[in-house]
Amino acid sequence: MQPVPASAVGVRGDAAVLSQRSSTFLDYWMDLRGSNPMPAAVDINPADFVSLLPYMRYMSWTPDGDVIYRVWGTTLVQWMKADFTGRSILDLLPPSERTLEHTRLTNLHLKPCGFVQQREVTDLQGIVHMFEFLTLPVGPGPDGANRMIGPGSICNNALPHHVEFEVNPRTIIKSFHYLDLGFGVPVDLV
Repeated sequence: MQPVPASAVGVRGDAAVLSQRSSTFLDYWMDLRGSNPMPAAVDINPADFVSLLPYMRYMSWTPDGDVIYRVWGTTLVQWMKADFTGRSILDLLPPSERTLEHTRLTNLHLKPCGFVQQREVTDLQGIVHMFEFLTLPVGPGPDGANRMIGPGSICNNALPHHVEFEVNPRTIIKSFHYLDLGFGVPVDLV
């Protein structure tokens, strides 16, 4: 499967092209949701996307309005030298980005849409790697909390066999696009 232009599902802002990994997962998500705005948490079956599991992020809201990683894929652990499972997404971002990211995550369920963002992270050799994160809404689980899911990929170049990042490296956002999944996107292009 070839990478899909984000315009195939609709995008606000500059043109975006999804990586093959993101495109493959978006196709799965679209099929899974059927005529619903989004799949329910009970519909997500990791056996359906085994080849993508090492790259997956699965997140949920906490009662106090934070978002935690429930799953941080093993390849992401290897790349980032850290397992963010159980950690707050917002704590891993620079303070200047936290409010905006909270708004973006909230928007996913208000007007069911997705987003794709690219973030830079610099390894200890000084090489900058571009990560792509696709984030899609998922309906609440048994705890009543909404969820989000999507893969992470390095999209600018092939990784050498051994890359060293700082422990808990900070990322810098370079691009962000809402994806129209059939219900529009938020009016404000945050």
